[in-house]
Amino acid sequence: MSQHLQNKVFISTRPKGASGELNSLLTDLGATLLEFPLIEIKALALTDEEEKTFLELEKFQWMVLTSSNGVSYFFEMLQKVKGNSKLPEELQIAVIGEKTKKTLEKFGYRAAFINPGSTAEDFSEPFARHIKTTGTKPKILLPLGNLARTVIQDHLSEWADCTRIDIYQTEMPEKMDPEVVDRIEKDKYDMIIFTSPSGIYNFLKLFPGLSTQKIRLACIGEITAHAARESGYHPLAVAQNSSSSGIVESILNYYISKNIKKT
Repeated sequence: MSQHLQNKVFISTRPKGASGELNSLLTDLGATLLEFPLIEIKALALTDEEEKTFLELEKFQWMVLTSSNGVSYFFEMLQKVKGNSKLPEELQIAVIGEKTKKTLEKFGYRAAFINPGSTAEDFSEPFARHIKTTGTKPKILLPLGNLARTVIQDHLSEWADCTRIDIYQTEMPEKMDPEVVDRIEKDKYDMIIFTSPSGIYNFLKLFPGLSTQKIRLACIGEITAHAARESGYHPLAVAQNSSSSGIVESILNYYISKNIKKT
């Protein structure tokens, strides 16, 4: 077992209950993980027009699912609207990343297009090349979160007719763990882990008086890291692989590099 993370304290800002794998990996390396959710995800109410779209899925050739949350909330809403979670046989599904793929498979469906990247930018160009080969302009359904950017529909607009439906929203939790708040304010931690820009923004709202220069943080992905830098923070570790193992690897590499420089 590596000793580089022994007795270190990390704080996860992931939604409640989403830090299990991260906790296991860090615990195996001798560290402690405290959960401090800075985002809460809730289903959005559908408009009458959006409910109609759920009842007319056969008019789409493709559906793009960008996250595990997107998969789960889509099928939850489909069940509510239709009374079942059955999709039209002709509807093909494209996903971003392995985690989204595995979540989709839990609902009994397999993706026809899987992009190994983790961002909308990674996905858009390969998928555009894929649908260009069909010779038609497919109709694509995009079930997304309310804070999702417009990268995919903007990039595909020339080759597809995209319909976006916001099915879940991201907001700040109403209650915060006072013990973790106190630990952050007294600088009794080693690194705070962020997985989305909204987590960064909520942290800034919660701790407006703390020096951004002194906050030690790790980010999953360049988009989160960019949001951190734009807010005045300086990430110590940035994981390109958007997974628990990816962020742990980047954190471990940071401390290994830090120890090498000391010697």
